[in-house]
Amino acid sequence: MQSINHNGIAGLSLKARPGTSSILQQSIERLASGLRINGAKDDAAGLAIANRMGANINADSVISRGLDDAISLAQTAESSLGSISSMLIRAKGLAIQSVNDTLSESDRASIQNEFATILAGINSISEGTEIFGLYPLATDSPELQPALLGNVAPVSTKFPVASKDYSFSSGIVPLAYIPAGSTNIAITINSLGADDDIQLFTRDGKHLAGTPINGSDPDFTWVSKGITDSASADTNLLTEANGFKSDAAYDDSMLISGGAAWDINGSESVSYKGMNIAYSGDGDRYEDSTNGGFNDGSNGSNLLERVTIDNVKEDLLVVVVGNGAFTANMTWGNLETPTEQPAEPPKKSIPYQVVTSANFGDKIETITLDTTPADTKTLGINEARLDTVQSAQSAMGALDSALAKVDGYRSQYGAAINRFESSKSVLAQQKIATQSAQSRIQDADYALETSKMLKAQILQESQNAVLKIANQAPQNLLALLRG
Repeated sequence: MQSINHNGIAGLSLKARPGTSSILQQSIERLASGLRINGAKDDAAGLAIANRMGANINADSVISRGLDDAISLAQTAESSLGSISSMLIRAKGLAIQSVNDTLSESDRASIQNEFATILAGINSISEGTEIFGLYPLATDSPELQPALLGNVAPVSTKFPVASKDYSFSSGIVPLAYIPAGSTNIAITINSLGADDDIQLFTRDGKHLAGTPINGSDPDFTWVSKGITDSASADTNLLTEANGFKSDAAYDDSMLISGGAAWDINGSESVSYKGMNIAYSGDGDRYEDSTNGGFNDGSNGSNLLERVTIDNVKEDLLVVVVGNGAFTANMTWGNLETPTEQPAEPPKKSIPYQVVTSANFGDKIETITLDTTPADTKTLGINEARLDTVQSAQSAMGALDSALAKVDGYRSQYGAAINRFESSKSVLAQQKIATQSAQSRIQDADYALETSKMLKAQILQESQNAVLKIANQAPQNLLALLRG
C-alpha cells in the first residue's frame, strides 16, 4: 500500500540514524580523549576499578618521594655519625696517652683540654645535624638550658658536681656567673704551675676580689693580657658578651687582693651589699724588684686560690685570668637556678615514621626509624675526664661503649637505607604493572575505535542515501494521478 500521509521507508531510515549517530559520537569522543571510559555511562564497573588503580598509582609516586626523603635523612645522620666515630677514636687515643705515668699534671691538663674540645665537638655535631627540620642525632630527652649572661653560663653548668675538679683553659673571658640567691659559695682553683688568678666582679664592673689591675704593682697576668689600667679593662673585659652590663665601668675601690700572708680560707675579706666575701690571696704571687714588681708565677709556692661568698645578693661574674690551664672546683649550700630561660627550645630527636604502602582500601604500612641520640650524655661520656690516671682508665671503658653505640646507630641507618631502596624498587615495578592494567581497562583501542567510526560514517551516509530515495517515493503517486 502506498500513501501520502505515511512514508514507511523514511521512518525505518530515521529510526536507524540515532543509533548510528550515537556510535559515531562515542567513537569520536574516545579517539579525541584517548580513553575508552569517559564517564560512568561507558563502563560503570570499569570506571570504579580504574579509579582505584589511579589512586594506587598516585600513592606509589608520593610514597616513593617520601622514601627518597627518608634515604636522605638516613644518609645525613650516618655521615655525621661517621665524624663522631672518628672523634671517639681520637679520644680513645688521648685516654691511652693519659694513662702513661711519664706525663706531668700540666701534660694531662693539655690532654684534658683537647678531650673537652672533642666532647664539645660531638655535642655540636649532635645538635647541628638537621634535615627537614628534624635533628636525628640530638638528645631524645633534652634539658632546658639556663639563660646566659652574654656568652657566660651559670656556675651550675661548669660545676655540675660539688667538690669535683674540672679542667679549663686560661684567658680573660669570664668562667661563669653565680646567680643571685645562692649561698655558701666557695670556688677553688689550682693553677698547675702557671700563674692563673681567680677574680670576682659585679655586672656593673666592680672588682670585688682578685689581683690588681691599677696601681704601682699591677698583676703580671693582667699585663700579659693587655689590661694595664681601668680604660683597657673597660675595653677588653667589661663587655656585654662577657656578661657585664652595657654601662659597666671598671671600679676597684672595693677590691680585696689578699692580706699580708696567703691563707686558703681567706686572708682578706670585704662586705658589699650584704655579701661577705673572702679571698685567699694570690698564692704564687711574689715581689721581684728585678721584674718591676711583676710576677710570672714561676717561683710561687702555693698553687691554690679560693673565693668564698656567704650570700649572693646579685649575679656575680667569676673570671680566671692567666696563660695556661687550671683546674677548679666549687662547693655550695644552695645553688640558685637562673629564673630566665632561653627563648629557643632545645633540639630534640624524635622517631621518624616512613610510609611504605598505602594501597586503596588497605591499612597504611610504615617503618619507624628509632631515635639515635649521639650527644655526650646519651653516649655516657659527658662526665669522662683524662686529667688523672684513674679517670683516664675509667674513660676508656666509657669511650668503648660510646663507640659501640655509634656503630650500632650507623648499622641501623645502613639497614634502613637498603630497605628503603628495596621498597622503592618494588614500588616502581608495582606502578608499571598497575599502569598497564589501568590502561587495558580505560584506554581506547584506536584501531577498534577507528573501525567503528568508519563503519558509523558509512552507515550514516547510506542512511542519508536511503532517506533521499524514501523521500522521492511520494512523487511516484503523482505519476498515477497524471495517468
